Amino acid sequence: MKALLTILFISFISRQGNEISMHGIKINSSKSVLQKVDLKIDVSDENMTKYKTTDGNDLSVTTENGKVVYLENDWLHEKQGEKPLISNFIFGKTSLREIRKEFGTNGFTYPGRNDLITDTDIIEFNCFDLDSPNKEVIVMITKAHLKENLSEANLADHLKLEAIVLANKKYLNEIWGNKKVSDPNYKKIKL
Repeated sequence: MKALLTILFISFISRQGNEISMHGIKINSSKSVLQKVDLKIDVSDENMTKYKTTDGNDLSVTTENGKVVYLENDWLHEKQGEKPLISNFIFGKTSLREIRKEFGTNGFTYPGRNDLITDTDIIEFNCFDLDSPNKEVIVMITKAHLKENLSEANLADHLKLEAIVLANKKYLNEIWGNKKVSDPNYKKIKL
């Protein structure tokens, strides 16, 4: 199963060439590309548009200086929406441990965008540089319920994929800070 996920993820990226996208929207594309998006708009302002995808999830697009700098695909916990717009991981099922194994690293985190703990959940943000011309960063956002019997040893198994971000690295540095904490085995994800 995990080998199949690896093959599918690599073939997905290969089909896209060196530029990956969500619903045909690429990082650094002109803001005018949003005029061609055939999804229902939920919310829109000058720099952010949130769409409802055909499977019922959210796709948020942020622009800066006329360019797309941030894409976020959020799972809204419906069965028909388990497939993200990018990757062959599965919302609500793929664990952080499986993501780490797939990428061969735990990635890096921004201390300015550290783990979140709410009354009910823990949410983690694991970032991975993509080795691509657009210098994208892919962020895997995972969540576990605090009511589960969590420990340091099993947390990565309980943290399940909740959202995926594809962003311009410079933009993330602007909003989350330049400092990063990297896995000792950190490496860029090769296309």
